[in-house]
Amino acid sequence: MKRLGLFLSLILLMLSKQRVNAQQFSFGVFADPQLSWFNSDTKRYDPNGPVVGLNIGFNADKFFAKRYAFSSGLSVNTLGGNIRLMQSAFTLKTIDSTYNIAVGDNIKFKSQYLTLPIGFKFRTNQIGYITYFANVGVSGSLRIRSYAWNETNSVDRETTKSHMEWGFASYHIGVGGEYSLGGESAILFGITWNDGLTRIIELPGSTITSQSFSLKIGVIF
Repeated sequence: MKRLGLFLSLILLMLSKQRVNAQQFSFGVFADPQLSWFNSDTKRYDPNGPVVGLNIGFNADKFFAKRYAFSSGLSVNTLGGNIRLMQSAFTLKTIDSTYNIAVGDNIKFKSQYLTLPIGFKFRTNQIGYITYFANVGVSGSLRIRSYAWNETNSVDRETTKSHMEWGFASYHIGVGGEYSLGGESAILFGITWNDGLTRIIELPGSTITSQSFSLKIGVIF
């Protein structure tokens, strides 16, 4: 929490310093609907479908040239997926009970994360009312809470802490546009692809990572 407080203080300081030159700094909010799923490096676990989530937060761009910026922000990000056991059983632990999951059975996990992206943003010149952009970077995510589902054992959104990693790293690539509303204000739209660099679930003998595809919807002030 101390590190989060320090980060927010730095963001506020940066905002106050950039008010004198709004063209060098851009601030916005977004609420991105997304699909996320798991990726496995072994046949022992089969990724078995996506889950629907939402990534909601703010973004801040610091322009070091007319069309190039450092990009960051902070969001509450809901990610997850389904995973099917292919070769061995698994013991699912939640705060309510412990369940034995058989081979061939499916577990759905869904977690909320505090996500901090860092990257670069590249913009075109304004074409009509729209300025197009691309961004690329890396993100760090810290777990806030996690839930699990399993139909066989009637597990329905039970809180779990022992199976999900406390955090993970990923990279992102996005494209989109900014529809001008006059002045510096604009409607933000686009798509973003995220791919995990480190594992998100602790399962024996495997590296399970997260992938997601989101629609960018927001407003730039």
